[in-house]
Amino acid sequence: MSWLAVLRFKLMLAWTSLMRIILPYPMGNSLSALTIPFLHPGIIKHKAVFMHGLDKVFGDKDLAVRAWKRHAALVSVTRFQGSFYSREDTSWIKQCQLEIKGAEYIQEFQGAEKGLLVMTYHHHLNMLFCNLLARLNLPVTTIAMDDRDNSRFQKFGSRINRIYRHAQKLSNGGEVILVKPQRLARPILRAFEQGHLVVTANDFPGVFDDKNRKEFKFLNSTLSCPTGTIKLAVKKNIPIVAAYLNWLGGSRFEMEIKPVSDGIEAIDVNEAMTRYLAVLETAIQNQPGLWEGWKWIK
Repeated sequence: MSWLAVLRFKLMLAWTSLMRIILPYPMGNSLSALTIPFLHPGIIKHKAVFMHGLDKVFGDKDLAVRAWKRHAALVSVTRFQGSFYSREDTSWIKQCQLEIKGAEYIQEFQGAEKGLLVMTYHHHLNMLFCNLLARLNLPVTTIAMDDRDNSRFQKFGSRINRIYRHAQKLSNGGEVILVKPQRLARPILRAFEQGHLVVTANDFPGVFDDKNRKEFKFLNSTLSCPTGTIKLAVKKNIPIVAAYLNWLGGSRFEMEIKPVSDGIEAIDVNEAMTRYLAVLETAIQNQPGLWEGWKWIK
């Protein structure tokens, strides 16, 4: 990261902290969407490749511009959320107004008295998604890549650790599992056995476990996706849903949950991934700015 990027990052953190202190929560979200794109060092850096992916799929430059603006706004709201996650006080989350569509699928599948896999994708409000999912009054365990060895963690490790601790407090008894390939299965299986909703993102081409990487058709391209958690869920007959979170403005959020497998039918990894990717395709065709993955489209 260049000295200019570091400076912009520090200015962004200072600005989000100031908004958190002086503004009501809904206004802070809205103002961050308008202002942080001018400070965030990563937004402009990724614009060209993001727009290329959008243009390849849709061939509509006006749509691509609108999607980019939405993407930048969601990245910015996520950074504002980070100003809360980096502190000890967790009371702020009560201000989030949430509408959940499809909660009945989780309630129905949980009737089997076992855990449930929640497949999502790399959208912006990742930690908030997991913590608002806990409003279903079930423990939520989040799987995250253990990146404590990389240079980014060396620079911002204390902040990242605070965010993980904060998120875990809002997980209704769940936890954040930082995984590496050699220690993937045991903590996840334990979470299933304890009846947790286990959240995993399955659209990321930079998977860290090549053994469980698979190529799938997606839009008019392909995605190289991690499937390790899907193998575990299928083997143990764990129910599966796909879900995502959208910001509606101010303090309002909407969560969409779709069924993938009830844990009873016979299903393999390929079929589970196909159903999940169908949900993802529909979501981002309707609202392309929700997905961070346009930069992965070749």
